[in-house]
Amino acid sequence: MITLILCAICLTAITVVMHGAGAGASARQVMPPLASRATGPSRLGLELRLAALVSLLLLLHLAEALVWALFLVLIGALPNVETAAYFSLTSYTTVGYGDVVLPERWRLLGPIEAAVGVLMLGWSTGVLVAEIGAVYRAQLPAPKEREAR
Repeated sequence: MITLILCAICLTAITVVMHGAGAGASARQVMPPLASRATGPSRLGLELRLAALVSLLLLLHLAEALVWALFLVLIGALPNVETAAYFSLTSYTTVGYGDVVLPERWRLLGPIEAAVGVLMLGWSTGVLVAEIGAVYRAQLPAPKEREAR
């Protein structure tokens, strides 16, 4: 049990570091500062940037789940990368079909990965909310301008 917990803590730490670095880099790369409607990109340009950000975040989640999958293959809990990736993604996203299960010794890794996945998906949601808020603040008229209309 101690081994499982230590492994879960290490995998969680790797996932958090990956997500922090990846989410921050993705947002900085795709969503540069938006000065105003007059000087910023077009509405379509902003939507394309947001789509790119969502795509990068999804790839980041895939990479994080694959770290867990590779660990499962490394310890011999699952027979190959494809099966482990399937198990890991269903755990990470909390779908949890149950058609692939871990050996009894390692079975708690599934729910722990699910908890980590929920937290990382929530973090990505926070990044998207912040970026979408910045887009709207840059694109919408200031409150005084709206009152003057």
